[in-house]
Amino acid sequence: MDRVCRWVLSLGLVTVCAVGPVSAEGEPRFGIGVFAGLNVPVQGLGERYPTKQNFGLVFQRRMGKRTWLEFEYHRTNLSDGKIEDRTFIWSLDRKEYVSPQAKSKFRLNSFLTSAVIQLGQWGGNTGLHFDPYLAIGAGFYDYQDEISGLVYPNQRREPLDTTLLLEPQVDDHTSLGATLGLGVAAVSGTLGLDVRARYHFFDGDLRSMEAWEIKDVFPITFIDVHAALKVYF
Repeated sequence: MDRVCRWVLSLGLVTVCAVGPVSAEGEPRFGIGVFAGLNVPVQGLGERYPTKQNFGLVFQRRMGKRTWLEFEYHRTNLSDGKIEDRTFIWSLDRKEYVSPQAKSKFRLNSFLTSAVIQLGQWGGNTGLHFDPYLAIGAGFYDYQDEISGLVYPNQRREPLDTTLLLEPQVDDHTSLGATLGLGVAAVSGTLGLDVRARYHFFDGDLRSMEAWEIKDVFPITFIDVHAALKVYF
């Protein structure tokens, strides 16, 4: 993880230094902000976890009149996984059983570089104006999925011992991925409110849980919707 962070930071610094910003006189060249919103798991991930909050940091540098280069850190923690309430059928008596101690959580840290391309402007160049844009990015997604407290389903002696548990299952990887989204920035002077919706997909996988009829997941996908407060300078 530390090696990935150093690699991303180094790539970002090289990119920023190698390509100078282009802006008209008086226009801001940089932007920095914080954001918060929702992560909505979809497809296979959506069958395991509900929607949860996310937050992050963003730094922008103007690369052209309508183009920004953006660097982002994004974090989310999914919990209350659906497997916590799922049952399995014990082969000895064909009855359904739940795991009383079941817990699941999915932690995600992403480091992304994106091109933000302004599609137009509403409201003119003075005062409050609205800038719709397209955001295309790629980067690293570091994730850890942990499931614990599941009853061992292959017991061969009655009655079922619900304190006999499987070892915790952990999927911990760093994968490459990409993101595509649309947004609009409301800007007044040096302050901005940026609202964005994006689709993320990355080369990650989660193992199946056959006794609970939970399929494996590949790739990992989610939608994030967030609002960012930014300062331009």
